[in-house]
Amino acid sequence: MMATSMITEDELVQEFEDFDVELSDPDVVEKLKELCMVYRLDSASIVSEWVAFSISRSDLKISTESLEELEQERICKKGKATKVSSHIESSPALFPSDSLIDESDDLMNSYTPQAGKNKHKRLHTTPENPTNKRLLGQNSVTFSPSSFSPTVATPSQKYGSRTNKREVVAKFGSTEGTTWKGTNAATCSVEYYDPEGTLKQNYKYMFQKFTDKASILNDMIESMGQQIQDKYNIESFTHLALPIQEPVTVVGRVCCDTSSGRLNSQSVILEGSVETSAGKQVMLNLSEIKEYSLFPGQIIAMDGINSKGVKLVASKIYESVPLPLCESEDNSLLDYGSLHVMVAGGPYTTADTLSYEPMSDLVRVLLQDTPDVCILFGPFVDVHHAEIKDYAQDPEDLFKKQMTKLVEATRKAGTHLVFVPSLRDVHHEFIYPQPPFPTPDNFQDKHRVHLVPDPCTLVINGIVFGLTSSDILFHLGSEEISHPPGSSDRLGRLTKHILTQQSYYPLYPPPETMPIDYEHFERYSHMEVTPDVFISPSDLRWFIKEACGCLTINPGRLSRGQVGGTYAKIVIAPSKEPTTGSGVAARSTAQIMRI
Repeated sequence: MMATSMITEDELVQEFEDFDVELSDPDVVEKLKELCMVYRLDSASIVSEWVAFSISRSDLKISTESLEELEQERICKKGKATKVSSHIESSPALFPSDSLIDESDDLMNSYTPQAGKNKHKRLHTTPENPTNKRLLGQNSVTFSPSSFSPTVATPSQKYGSRTNKREVVAKFGSTEGTTWKGTNAATCSVEYYDPEGTLKQNYKYMFQKFTDKASILNDMIESMGQQIQDKYNIESFTHLALPIQEPVTVVGRVCCDTSSGRLNSQSVILEGSVETSAGKQVMLNLSEIKEYSLFPGQIIAMDGINSKGVKLVASKIYESVPLPLCESEDNSLLDYGSLHVMVAGGPYTTADTLSYEPMSDLVRVLLQDTPDVCILFGPFVDVHHAEIKDYAQDPEDLFKKQMTKLVEATRKAGTHLVFVPSLRDVHHEFIYPQPPFPTPDNFQDKHRVHLVPDPCTLVINGIVFGLTSSDILFHLGSEEISHPPGSSDRLGRLTKHILTQQSYYPLYPPPETMPIDYEHFERYSHMEVTPDVFISPSDLRWFIKEACGCLTINPGRLSRGQVGGTYAKIVIAPSKEPTTGSGVAARSTAQIMRI
């Protein structure tokens, strides 16, 4: 591990910037340095601790107070503290967790005078993540102005006073000479990649059997194991708990020793399938692996020696492989020109009002740029919004109003609208995979308004788009471990995990905020092909990257707290070789802009 004395402010700023956390307060930086020194953490570890701590706490800002809560509720409990004496220097020693709780205040008093003065300590509760309280709404949607009452809301002062409108914060490809205005909406085609394998309606959940879930998780190991075996020409897999003095090759799912809390290099377990290893688990020794990147739920194969049958000393890791790109592409782009796509992720209103100013500004951009397709990810009515919790009317009325505004405003231009729901949408089903919003009766714009599930795979003029509103990037980032720290691009690595695991949500077990029905997950959440474009809005820092030949985009959120956020624009040029669908990223131009 990196020596704590070498950690600089620049390293901390860079690490937190990847997770879109700005370190503008010098006191916060000093507090982070202090935690790194006291608990022997490097910059990557402290940012992982913060992300895991803040994942279920909406709108939690990083401050000295919140870092003190982080220390009390996570770091101390995990036994990472080092005994420190002002007179004697000694090597790091792990305290038992119960003694840490008793001695944490004294430890902090020796480093900062503020620690002992905080009289409002949060109680240690289990579980750490609070229960997600949701409001219930109706499922029917009617796109009629008379179906809702006008909402009177005060405009957001902070949002209205912003000075960085339409600032380009990230770009991909050569933007010189690119025409951002779309002209081909009338000839645009939006279809499901696999209509039979797409979730199209609500389903009954909370009837999941443990035996069925176990069988599905086991089948996932078997399926991925077979692909890894074929890719790397592995003769056969050995029982991972078999005592043997010779090197063997095993396959399984990465798990965490529950007694150690979050995954770390000392708590990695490999769980084998029933057919190959009778479902046994063994601890992993990764000391001989020079470079690795692991997360719970990841299916991998590895070489190693398990002399006693309880711990495998790994010597080589075989990473999972992505599915091939789509091999066929129609001639739509050659016939009608480049494809223009706009992407935005909710929330669509600031945290201090329900005036939906960012949504109104997005409508103005749509009318100006007239993209062929606009993909909108939820939440549209955010369950975490302070005013929603005490909202006197049906929250679904807000959804009706904003969708009606979008549909009517874009009717003349003919822009196709794709609506992807979110688990944070208070008026919709709270289950993953999530069914699409219900289609209203006698709706006139069915040909260009597409209500799709989360996740889904679409084909737009021959280009395959993979879409999910689940914040899988943030969830993976809070659980993944890598060695050596900072050895590669973290955000690019997270997107590669999703593509190589061939799943829109490969993390297992999921956080409490992700209620997964694994029977439907098996049918609707696995990728049939590596998409040409993968889009997933996240609380992480926005980015545009290429991974496994796929253009991956996190457009960010249209609003962040009380300030404006970002959205994305994509232009895909026609292929010079219409018989192949590869190379979409190479002929794509994209920008992420502030609203």
